[in-house]
Amino acid sequence: MSDTLDGLRLAEVRRELAQLVAMADTAERPKPDVINPPGHPMPGHEWRVQQTVRVDAHRPPLWLVRTVDDEDTRDCVYLAEPDQYRAHDWLDRLDFTAMLPVDARRLAMALLAAADRAEHLSAGVPRLEDRRQRRTGS
Repeated sequence: MSDTLDGLRLAEVRRELAQLVAMADTAERPKPDVINPPGHPMPGHEWRVQQTVRVDAHRPPLWLVRTVDDEDTRDCVYLAEPDQYRAHDWLDRLDFTAMLPVDARRLAMALLAAADRAEHLSAGVPRLEDRRQRRTGS
């Protein structure tokens, strides 16, 4: 058996397969971390994304993503990014950016694409897609 397939080393194919399996294992949409009740300033679902890397000694940065059940504002997704200069009272003074669902999806896809590229660059493993494009010239 040859150790190359379509110009790829078997080890590269195995690494790419491991990456694909890892992505498939995390493809389920996350459940909300908090459901804000009626009477809350922003009643609805809330997802909290705590970064792995700490920016300061207090706590890791926290991103908040919300959908709101209120009739006037339920057509948007709301995003609050961490503020490293106000870590102690940040949750009390949230500043949300409203996005239409189509824009929120585009942002999510851009983040996925950038994360994929960063992982491949840091691992030093070329993506199969990149190799195919070089070979076909497209």
